[in-house]
Amino acid sequence: MRRPPLSSLASLAWQAILPLLVFVTLWGGIARFERAAFDAEQSQSMARFQQTASLQIERIRHALQSGTTANAQASVAQLLGERRDARNVSIEILDLGGAQPRPVFRDETLRPAAILYTEQIKLEHLHWLVEISPLPGHYSLLPGPTVQALRWGGPVVGLLGALIIALLQSRNRNIRRQVLRQTAALERMNHQLEASNAALQREVARRADSERELRATTALQKAILDGSDYAIISTDIHGMIELFNPAAERIFGWRADELIGRSTPTLLYAEEELVHGVIDHASGFPGIENGERQHEAVHLQELNLRRKDGESFPATLSVSPLRDETGAIRGHLGIASDIGQQKAAESRIRFLAHYDALTELPNRNHFGQRLNEALLRCKAQDEQLAVLFIDLDRFKYVNDSLGHQAGDQLLQVLSKRFMACVRNGDLVARVGGDEFIILLSPLRDRDEIGEVADRVLAALRQPVDLRGHQLTVTPSIGIALYPEHGSDGETLVKHADVAMYKAKEDGRNLYRFFDRQMSLHMSERLALESELRRALERNEFIVYYQPQLDVHSGEITGMEALLRWNHPEHGLVPPDRFIPIAEDSGLILPIGAWVLRAACAQARTWRDSGLLDVQMAVNLSARQFDQQDLPELVASVIDGTGLPPDRLELELTESLVMRDPERSSETLSRCKALGLKIAVDDFGTGYSSLAYLRRFPIDRLKIDRSFIKDVVDEPDDAAIAQTIIAMAHSLRLTVVAEGVEDEAQLRLLQRWDCDIYQGFLSSRPQPADAITSLLLGMKAARVSSLSPPASVF
Repeated sequence: MRRPPLSSLASLAWQAILPLLVFVTLWGGIARFERAAFDAEQSQSMARFQQTASLQIERIRHALQSGTTANAQASVAQLLGERRDARNVSIEILDLGGAQPRPVFRDETLRPAAILYTEQIKLEHLHWLVEISPLPGHYSLLPGPTVQALRWGGPVVGLLGALIIALLQSRNRNIRRQVLRQTAALERMNHQLEASNAALQREVARRADSERELRATTALQKAILDGSDYAIISTDIHGMIELFNPAAERIFGWRADELIGRSTPTLLYAEEELVHGVIDHASGFPGIENGERQHEAVHLQELNLRRKDGESFPATLSVSPLRDETGAIRGHLGIASDIGQQKAAESRIRFLAHYDALTELPNRNHFGQRLNEALLRCKAQDEQLAVLFIDLDRFKYVNDSLGHQAGDQLLQVLSKRFMACVRNGDLVARVGGDEFIILLSPLRDRDEIGEVADRVLAALRQPVDLRGHQLTVTPSIGIALYPEHGSDGETLVKHADVAMYKAKEDGRNLYRFFDRQMSLHMSERLALESELRRALERNEFIVYYQPQLDVHSGEITGMEALLRWNHPEHGLVPPDRFIPIAEDSGLILPIGAWVLRAACAQARTWRDSGLLDVQMAVNLSARQFDQQDLPELVASVIDGTGLPPDRLELELTESLVMRDPERSSETLSRCKALGLKIAVDDFGTGYSSLAYLRRFPIDRLKIDRSFIKDVVDEPDDAAIAQTIIAMAHSLRLTVVAEGVEDEAQLRLLQRWDCDIYQGFLSSRPQPADAITSLLLGMKAARVSSLSPPASVF
């Protein structure tokens, strides 16, 4: 038995529920109306009763007020005894003036009632309680005739409504059955008409074969040929080309009118395919040599096809038979695709798995494979090999100043120079951003390593012209030998890396061979770097300050902030030991920002206390100067500490300023716009000229201590220092001499009219509290200078 659908079941359930819903709805509506009528009757009855009771109370009160207390009871009894039946209420009066209530008046008709009205009457020497209740049959709270009619009428009306709905549903079902019967009859007639139409269409189709074939050919050409990216070629059963779509013209270089009806696809195959005999000449397309599947579709295959100009190219080809209505083969359809780009991409992927995309040198994976192969060969033949780890010094500055595209061009140039430095059979690989490794294998003697390393150093001394900039990049090279420094590839590379870092520490632009002490040194460096990362969090850094004095008066004209690290175990760590590590690891950025903020805050403290109001000089590292948001950082520090901008001086080394003049000028101009001062530190150690420095918005020039150290005994140093001072003054620059340690040096500076000096002669760098004590002592002694020097004039 077939189960009725869910929709039918839902319809039957609704038909059964609808009368009940109508019954409940009508009955509920009348019940609400009946309740409202009943409430209205009760409200009216209660209002009449309260009105009557209030009237009786007023009568009793009036009677009491008109008589005397002695005859009050008699007066009220006489009053209430009159027209008792006309009152419609029963009255009881109790005297509350005594210890116990005493009845004063009580109707004989008094009965317990649902409604009771009470009120107290208090007069002088009289306190009565009056209780009034309706007589039976009066002021009733029971439903009246109207409410009774509504109460019984609700079910009756609901039942009538449900019956009406049921009758309407029955009529609706009858109408629906009639409609379904008529619809079924119409559907049978439609099926008969469709069968007749199909018969007519088949008859028309049999009489219009040629017209149908024309429409099919037109649709095929439009939908497949013109819109396809694949070459589509169809042939007749004899192998003559019937169809050659635009994509086939583009891929093979032939025009369709050159081939259709005159050629077979044989001329589209490369010579090697023809030689191997894969062509089915009967169909003009490749088939299966066994012949069993020549009438089946050939699965997608890869082979070489040929263009009109004779060039062969890799392609995919699938061939399918074309059949007529009877199933007989009337030709073949070939679909081909040029996969030259796909093959090139696959070859590129294979290349990139082993070679660097930028320099086309072997990458780290390929180098590792070649190194392992060389190690196996050296072990078997008792030979030596060497690994040279090369890191380009300060290559990051090239990317930051000229852009990554310029950095990529530089790497490509240097890669070619590396290749020119090695022997035949050696390997050069790029293993990181600016890291290269050279594998020298086999080695006859150790001298060959030095020769290759010297050639690398010499090759990189030659400047590289990038966008009009003459750049010279130096390498740091670490060397590890097999078997002396390791027996496996990982160890050799690690030891060469350690030796490379040793070369950087020793001054860069040189090479170092690995030794066991380097591992210990590297471990110490890594430990120091780890402790350095925690030093800022643990507040282990201290800012020392060194006064800058007027050469002639000895007055303090400025302070230079100098970073110190107070290690909890090792005490004060020399700056030259931890500053390079902070630079290399990037920790110099948060540390430098902390120094800048601490120095500005201290300068503000001295200024507010009236002890000292001079410029505070803060050194900037290369990493800090390369920050794009350096001016914003300085501005936030100035705003946060409240130090006037003209009381802050930023110091940069000469080499840092001249590294990228255009970018340096832009950054310094943005900083200068804040209102602060700019000083060039260590002047004389680089190769810039004072005239060139005019391009930069600088205020001070600090002569490097190396010239001041021997200025008394070395005429050349004296001449250089004197010349720098004179030329700086001609450019309206203030000159500061660093490292002044004795009075003889100071007297020369006075003679040359130098502006400011600093050094151990006046004061060593000291912490803030020591400088504060010094300033307090000077203020108490009313002294404005530190040991004012005697003028030589």
